[in-house]
Amino acid sequence: MYEEHRGHLWGPDTQAAPLAEQLALAGALIDPHDPALTEILLELGRIGGELRNLAAPDDDTVRMAIRLGRARHERLSNQVPAPRRKSARENPNGSIYYVRRGAMVKIGTTINLQARMAALLPEEILAIEPGSHAKEAELHRQFRSLLVPGQREWFYAGPELQEHIEKVLDAQGPPPANLPTLPPTTGILDS
Repeated sequence: MYEEHRGHLWGPDTQAAPLAEQLALAGALIDPHDPALTEILLELGRIGGELRNLAAPDDDTVRMAIRLGRARHERLSNQVPAPRRKSARENPNGSIYYVRRGAMVKIGTTINLQARMAALLPEEILAIEPGSHAKEAELHRQFRSLLVPGQREWFYAGPELQEHIEKVLDAQGPPPANLPTLPPTTGILDS
């Protein structure tokens, strides 16, 4: 089992001393029931190495760790967690896009169409419709017979996919013209 691995945190050669023994090294200054105990121990480690490696930290080091640990605990306790931004996977307001590169069509989803097209730089944006990751996954299953080998979201532009894109265009209209795409070829290679 992995517990026997020499470098494992809980292996016999790395067994940490029980907390009571660690706190005894730091003297009677640290209260084991202090709500900021974790932050105090982290600060003590930052100041003078891991607590178990300190033979006997001086009282000033321990007092400094207590002050810093309590301040950090207070800051963390009062911190309001930032709202988590929904990804395209969870966001019902996402967009499903159909873009072309050569003879391949990518079916993807995003919540920021402008940024996604700037990252992809397709040759052509074929269609866009509202949808989330669940709908995108359904489309991937629907057109899996056209999947480009070794790819997850790129499909050959078979007749059934082209028909589907036409239906999306009929329902949603053309994609916005201001989305980034590769610049058209200038004919340099045509001569």
